[in-house]
Amino acid sequence: MYHLEIGRPNVDTPAHVKQAAIDALGAGLVHYSSNWGIPELRRALARKLERDSGLVYSPDDEIIVTVGANEAVLLAMLAFLDPGDEVLIPIPAWPHYAQCARLAGAVPVAMPLSPGDEYQLNPAQVASLVTSRTRMVVVCTPHNPTGAVLDRARLEGLAEVLASTPLIVLADEIYEYLVYDGAVHVSPAVVRDLRDRTLLVGGFAKAYAMDGWRLGYFAGPRDLVRWALRVHQYTTVCAATFAQYGAVAALDGPQDARLEMISEFGARRLAVYEALERQRLVSYVPTRGAFYVYLRYPAAAPPADELALALLEERQVAIVPGSAFGPAETHAFRLSYSCPIADAVEGTRRLTDFIREMTPR
Repeated sequence: MYHLEIGRPNVDTPAHVKQAAIDALGAGLVHYSSNWGIPELRRALARKLERDSGLVYSPDDEIIVTVGANEAVLLAMLAFLDPGDEVLIPIPAWPHYAQCARLAGAVPVAMPLSPGDEYQLNPAQVASLVTSRTRMVVVCTPHNPTGAVLDRARLEGLAEVLASTPLIVLADEIYEYLVYDGAVHVSPAVVRDLRDRTLLVGGFAKAYAMDGWRLGYFAGPRDLVRWALRVHQYTTVCAATFAQYGAVAALDGPQDARLEMISEFGARRLAVYEALERQRLVSYVPTRGAFYVYLRYPAAAPPADELALALLEERQVAIVPGSAFGPAETHAFRLSYSCPIADAVEGTRRLTDFIREMTPR
């Protein structure tokens, strides 16, 4: 089986991170933490945000430790959206955004991203979609599923568009460390006119191979964060206490494993590109972040839902059809190279060969 569908690293959590959690268990740190999370982790997150992006957040009342980045997204939606509010979501997109908006009674509004523009967020498009009911705009960089990385100029353009509005920016930065070819992650919150309206979402799943630990964070101005804490308090209460000590070790301990993993992802990325360059039927935009390639193929072939099932049954390749990322994405796939490099190359070859066979000549 060739797993090109899984959006998580295929490596183990670093040993020192696991040991920190084991030590916490041994020390009896097994009870509820503060709703905010343990102080040690909040301080570590504050240091990380300042170290990586120059962002200063108080660990006392501007950072919440969450049960994965998934919960952080949900907190933002439930805390700030009322029934009938609109949320602008760049499409293709991780489906979690739209579903969380619906849970809050809000309406997801699609902002189609163009491969011709390298799937970059277009501030003018945002301006054209803002209505009196728009409450939030989602920014995901590096982007899932396309791997696009937003530059500062785009974010400054977004700031100009939002200057006279009350809109909140939900910035999903879960893939921030996974950048290639000299790309630099720029947080929306570093743009002065976005800082006070931006809610940052991040986590440990992608960079530290801690997806099963279910740890993330939510950061922003205290006047916004306090409302999210109310939702967190009455839903999940807190993340697992002993696991939080592992996250402290991840942030403050050796970074060698993370850097090695990112280097390996870079090698897999190039190997997948080489496999794709051997054919001309499937198109793609070179990615600069995350561990995905977003593929498009001719409309003459069957839709992606149908092809994905046939590909799984006949060629043992699992892949996510584009329809998972937006209703109009009927002839697209997200390919993940977070698997062994040989599997990524062979799975890509099988995928492109299968599409060629299924496309009428």
